[in-house]
Amino acid sequence: MSSTQVPEFFDRDRIAAGLGSTRRRRPLLLLAESWSGTEPGSEVLDFLAGTEVFGGLDRAALRELFVALDPVHVSAGEVVLDADRAPDALHLLAYGRLAVRSETGTREIGPGQVVGAAALLGADPADATHVHAVRDSLVLRLGVAGFERFAAAHPASLLGLCRALVRTGSGPVTGVPAPTAPAVTVALLPAGSGPVPDELAAALVAALGRALEVTSASVDAALGAGASGTEPADPRNGRLLAWLQRVEAAHRFVVYRADDGDTEWTRRCLRQADRVVLVAPAGDDPEPGPAERALARVPGEQRRDLVLLHPAGTAAPSGTAAWLAGRGITRHHHLRAGDTGHVERVARYLSGTARGLVLAGGGVRGFAHLGVMRALDEAGIPVDAVGGASIGSLMAGFYADGLDHDQRVRQARAAMVEKGSMVGFTPPFVAVSSGRKVTRLLREEPSFAGMIEDLWLPYFAVSASLSQAREIVHETGPTWRAIRASIAIPGVYPPVHDGTQLLVDGGVMNNLPVDVMAGVVGDGPIVAVNLQPTGSGRRTPAEFDLAVSGWRVLASRLNPFTPRMRVPRLGDVLVRSMSLSTARLQRDRLASRSIELLTPPVGRSGLLDFRAGPALVDPAYRYAVEALAQNRAAVGT
Repeated sequence: MSSTQVPEFFDRDRIAAGLGSTRRRRPLLLLAESWSGTEPGSEVLDFLAGTEVFGGLDRAALRELFVALDPVHVSAGEVVLDADRAPDALHLLAYGRLAVRSETGTREIGPGQVVGAAALLGADPADATHVHAVRDSLVLRLGVAGFERFAAAHPASLLGLCRALVRTGSGPVTGVPAPTAPAVTVALLPAGSGPVPDELAAALVAALGRALEVTSASVDAALGAGASGTEPADPRNGRLLAWLQRVEAAHRFVVYRADDGDTEWTRRCLRQADRVVLVAPAGDDPEPGPAERALARVPGEQRRDLVLLHPAGTAAPSGTAAWLAGRGITRHHHLRAGDTGHVERVARYLSGTARGLVLAGGGVRGFAHLGVMRALDEAGIPVDAVGGASIGSLMAGFYADGLDHDQRVRQARAAMVEKGSMVGFTPPFVAVSSGRKVTRLLREEPSFAGMIEDLWLPYFAVSASLSQAREIVHETGPTWRAIRASIAIPGVYPPVHDGTQLLVDGGVMNNLPVDVMAGVVGDGPIVAVNLQPTGSGRRTPAEFDLAVSGWRVLASRLNPFTPRMRVPRLGDVLVRSMSLSTARLQRDRLASRSIELLTPPVGRSGLLDFRAGPALVDPAYRYAVEALAQNRAAVGT
């Protein structure tokens, strides 16, 4: 299940029978006799030893702590800690999943993690915290009185324990929420009218690894006919809970496959799930089906993924927005029949290992992204989400559409090189370009003609709001329009009006949006491609007067008999200024987590001279091949 082995708390029917749907407490010592091992309670002692907060205690201290813990069964949706009241005990999660909501955001914790540690130290919590069960869970409660008895009996262990409690109770740094624990139990729920296909369930179990599929039929086979339909209030509920807990303890992942309708087993699957995955053929009626009615009957706030199944040979998804409407979906996935890579991508999202690719802005330098993407493809490194700012958002759009390298290069050349300059001159009252040509090129580009939600990969583009002075992340809506906003370099292209605000180039506020990608892939790895030149790629700027006449510059370019004035171009100044304005923030974001940063060579051409772009592809490819190989050699993969 995790690096922390979860003990089987419901090992005997007579002990577990009382732990049904209501919240009840039983002294942990009464459960010790049901655990196997060389000493009483050995499994729970191993569990405690594997946690961060109690891992530093010796066996004798853990045995004393064991007596002080109070097991509490918490049903899905039930409150563990109320934000309106200060915590009066530490709660260690032994089984299930809890949602922790505070001023810094919402995160989820899994087995072995704690909340309410500040209560044992007599300190005020950093901020008000509300904790509730995402699914049926078991927490081990350590009250202040029990902690004080333990401290009196084991004073030598107190210093190390207090240090661990301080680390655990300090919470996430403001503005940087702690990562959410990956899913370990998944409920497959039919969306629409059809069942979850057998082949999809089998493929997902195989892709997850160390996983087991549990259905109403398999439960009935193990526990007797009708066992899967046991209601929470039924005295036999404890026996079913005990069996399910043993199954979860024995496997890294458990995939609960719901029935086709709103049955007791379907509701049980939802109560047991860390994550709910709704599954439907993309071409079906998007109206909610009978099994989805169970969602309204089961409390809790599990994250919901949507998997849309497409026939083999489908060129591009369509109509996704209708499936997303009203379902509260966290992330959706498009799966094409016969493509094992699509199923593996879903598995990586569920296991917390999805990989994101972030592409920076930088004008013509964006062609280097094409070389990096080719290197990733050839190295067999899967990319599960892609996004970027400015030119990075455009190149990311090609990747999210599922194009191969040759197609990406061909369409980038067609859009930005073969049809002449993308910056057509107009009297510069708003910008030096009217934006008409670049808008038309984006609208006519096949990869950008549809909706973002219809792209094969999760995708985002970043722009900046002039009206609200904040970053805007585009994850839905017309792809071409999101890219048009993201590349709206102030002074070069007019801003984009979205009905309520003016949007300009995303590089103004976040030129390399790794933080946005972290919100998409969670704790998964991120590859970031920066387009800032290295020291060897820079050149000393030419000197010029403090006053520069545009007429003289124009004359020097038109008259072949006069020396050409060497002055920085307007577009270059604007693009470079944007990247400089976010450089420090970018460094801080890169330092906040482990990121594979690639900085390919980007040449010395003008940043809006797109004719020079194709020449950047191969050098970036060769650089990325070598950089990726070195990184894998360093980590031994």
